Amino acid sequence: MTGLAWKEWPLVGFTVLSQTAVGAFWMIAGASFFLEGASGWNSRYLTFPFLAAVVVVFGLAAAVSLFHLGRPWRAVFALNNLKRSWLSREILFELIFMALAASLALLVLKKAYRPTLVRMLVALAFTASVLFMISMAKLYMMRTVPTWRGVYTPLSFLGTALLLGSLGAALSYDVFLDLGRKVRPFLDAAAIVALAAVVLIILSLFLFAPGLGLFGTKKTTLLELPVVKMYPYLLSRLIFLSGTVLCFFLYYRNPGAPFLTLAFLSALAAEVAGRSLFYAVYSRLGV
Repeated sequence: MTGLAWKEWPLVGFTVLSQTAVGAFWMIAGASFFLEGASGWNSRYLTFPFLAAVVVVFGLAAAVSLFHLGRPWRAVFALNNLKRSWLSREILFELIFMALAASLALLVLKKAYRPTLVRMLVALAFTASVLFMISMAKLYMMRTVPTWRGVYTPLSFLGTALLLGSLGAALSYDVFLDLGRKVRPFLDAAAIVALAAVVLIILSLFLFAPGLGLFGTKKTTLLELPVVKMYPYLLSRLIFLSGTVLCFFLYYRNPGAPFLTLAFLSALAAEVAGRSLFYAVYSRLGV
């Protein structure tokens, strides 16, 4: 890592972990609806351990982000500027999503199923998670930071959520979900989302990444890193993405093997490398 990328490790951790939790929730909520329809709002996919894990990962992401603050105890004042600050909105939607996911987990744990209430909570949680992702992207797309202002920022965040979320959700079925014979459609869906995410990530890299992409920022005065120093990030990310696809394919052929875990770990390494590059190219105009 460069000095700046290493300094911003709490934000690397926060963005990657929170986007993983959001993407996994999207995957499970989508599977509940599209794979089972109205009957999907039982505990087959929306299990307590899975929802609890989403809340824990999101909470861990929030805790890691505090290391970025010089005075962590002042984080309580971050909601004071909702009208103007995307940071305040990001934190607000983060808290709302965590509260809704925790409420869903409590309903499942208590087996107090009310289909209408569950549908409403899932819809609200999904909406909060989308608004959280939008707020996060808007927070970074500042006019004074041209390298972050382009389309690469939201595409990068979305790619991480879809890739790690789909693989994390697929991995969770071994640990948290009792899907029985229903697992194949779920794996098919996870494979489609993961492959689509890999394509999205690669296209966004070669088209929009600062310093590297065809349409990305090219002016050296706007980049902290010389382009040649970006190549190790790019190469390592492509290698790990290739390893992700290979491991998932091998797992798909042999579900009993540990390839799914390796696929997730490889994808995680790829996204950490990509997010490190994201912070490494930071360069602010003006004072």
